[in-house]
Amino acid sequence: MTRILTAATAAFFLLAAPALAFHCPKDGKAIDAGLSKSTLGDAEKAEISAMKDQGLQLHGAGDHPGAEKVLADAMRRLLNAK
Repeated sequence: MTRILTAATAAFFLLAAPALAFHCPKDGKAIDAGLSKSTLGDAEKAEISAMKDQGLQLHGAGDHPGAEKVLADAMRRLLNAK
């Protein structure tokens, strides 16, 4: 029973990982859309855009937890600044 549960858990994570990996580009597009509608100053827009770029670089390097954290921080900053 334990082997079946372990195998099922491993299969779940193997199948879920690609789905989670595609979330980062969507977050990047959402940040871009928010920046285009924002009335923030140029300096703050540049900082948020740099965070987005860093998150997408982490995503490209395979560090998805790091990418999600940086992108979430950028989104939070954009939403709180409005």
